Amino acid sequence: MLIPAHAFTPYKSFYGNCTDRLEKIFKEKYSRIPAIELGLSADTFLADQISELEDKTFLTNSDAHSLPKIAREYNKIEVEDISYKELMKAIKREDGRKIVCNYGLDPKLGKYHRTYCEVCDKRIEGNPPVTLCDTCDSRNITMGVLDRIEIIKDKNETKSPAFRPEYKYQIPLTFIPGLGGKTIDKLLDNFETEMNILHKLSFDDIEAVFGEKIARNIIDAKTGKMQILAGGGGVYGKVCTSK
Repeated sequence: MLIPAHAFTPYKSFYGNCTDRLEKIFKEKYSRIPAIELGLSADTFLADQISELEDKTFLTNSDAHSLPKIAREYNKIEVEDISYKELMKAIKREDGRKIVCNYGLDPKLGKYHRTYCEVCDKRIEGNPPVTLCDTCDSRNITMGVLDRIEIIKDKNETKSPAFRPEYKYQIPLTFIPGLGGKTIDKLLDNFETEMNILHKLSFDDIEAVFGEKIARNIIDAKTGKMQILAGGGGVYGKVCTSK
């Protein structure tokens, strides 16, 4: 089974640099591709601006470059048992199996969300699509995922198909202000997994063990109350302060 991974990332990914339509590359075999993996800098809303993806399943998977980041992106999947056959059915949406939810970064936190000038060594601000530097006018840039999708999209408004699952944004603990390595280790010792902390615990649960400040930062991050500076050019975005 072929599933294009981090399909919108710059350099060597399909949409990021190779083509504006996968069907141009795979031709008659395009229909045999059941899904694409969105990558850190894209989400369902962005990908569904391309009409040829309307019948494809969207996956959110970590590259697993390091064990602490293994759950940075993941999928909740409805299957009858843990097997390759059941997983394939879920990806193809067969016999009631399906992807129930996609979990992933807010795309702005991804390393390639916005265009980056390699000459000025900075992320370029401005309405997408940004195709040259607003400081030096250079085209020696790393195109941002948001900017690239703005160029290649063929839908004026995003409308996802009925089968598309919810995309739940998450800000990993390492991105949240005020959480150092020792604090994160203690959080995991108390609450077992990062998924529990980000998606199951209440303010009171965290505050009872770690105090008001840490609890407030975690809850503000996961409820979208913190400002995010977008990433680009291989540099992750940054969570700064409450809005």
